[in-house]
Amino acid sequence: MKFKNIYKKIKIAGIVNWQKLLIRLSLNRDYPFNKPTSIIIDLTQNCVLHCQQCHLWKTEAEKQMTFDEAKIIIDRLHQWLGNFYLFFTGGEPFINKDLPKIIKYSESIGIVTHVNSNAFLIDKKLANKILDSRLSAISISLDGAKASTHDFLRGTKGAFKKVINAIKLLKTTKSKKNPNIFINTVIMKANLNELGDLIKLSKKQKTDGITFQCLLPTLASKQNIEQLKNSHLWPDFNQLKIVISKIIRTNNRNLLTSKENLKQIIDYYQNPEKTNDFQCEAGINNFIINRQGEVRLCFSLPEIGNILKTTPKKIWLGQKAQKQRGIIRKCNKTCKVIVCNKFDTNRLIEVENHNF
Repeated sequence: MKFKNIYKKIKIAGIVNWQKLLIRLSLNRDYPFNKPTSIIIDLTQNCVLHCQQCHLWKTEAEKQMTFDEAKIIIDRLHQWLGNFYLFFTGGEPFINKDLPKIIKYSESIGIVTHVNSNAFLIDKKLANKILDSRLSAISISLDGAKASTHDFLRGTKGAFKKVINAIKLLKTTKSKKNPNIFINTVIMKANLNELGDLIKLSKKQKTDGITFQCLLPTLASKQNIEQLKNSHLWPDFNQLKIVISKIIRTNNRNLLTSKENLKQIIDYYQNPEKTNDFQCEAGINNFIINRQGEVRLCFSLPEIGNILKTTPKKIWLGQKAQKQRGIIRKCNKTCKVIVCNKFDTNRLIEVENHNF
């Protein structure tokens, strides 16, 4: 057993170091010597909440991706990537009633699955389906340590209560495998003074950690940063600097946002247009698939192919993808600060640990 653990650590270290080398080469050449680690199936633009910082809930009702379509996509990705880390996003992903079944199939063939959700639809029945699916991780949006704050920002009464209930159901229900539960908070004026309490709440609820995210225009929308800066959502910079600086000085084990990223958050709110110091790695990191099978490297750029019609490898190495990588390198949009646009070798470690 000891030899096996040593072998496992050496193997994972070798994989990670090799990938880091490929990433450096890819960034310097605008050519993907590596394969992506941020594989996203964007299941729907529809949502059940009316969040003030987002406009996806205003989109018309869509036809959802079927299990059979998802299976084709997942099988093609698995054939190309082997075991990998798969994100399901939206809108609200659990609007798609086939999602637990899709997750269960993915996990059964060695894929690590992660859902981003507002948790509003997670009652006891859905929680049992999620647990049965053997989901690896779920990130739940929580924008206030107080019910009044979260419900105000999410535009829906009872949203806070739903989050706490969902965490309890997924944590305490007996199961062969309970998912890791993470909280994700968007920093806004209304919740700025509750960030410290949110860290404490994440610990009290026995979650696996909390991350802080900058307030950004809705991805791929006409909303711009000036509109946000002039809105009631934008925090006072001096107050924000005091709050974030205090968090940086405090040893918060449950806070997953690094001190480096917290400093970047301060810089962002001081001058969101100045993003030259951030390097976006979306071009060599992201493989985003929408409900119709269309693939993007970036939410704001046109599709580069359709995985239901073409192999993912051809799409990844195709001319459209190559052209966009040059555009992404020169891009100065504020979304460069999103952590998921960074190549994360931790996902490679998760996959190896998941399947060893």
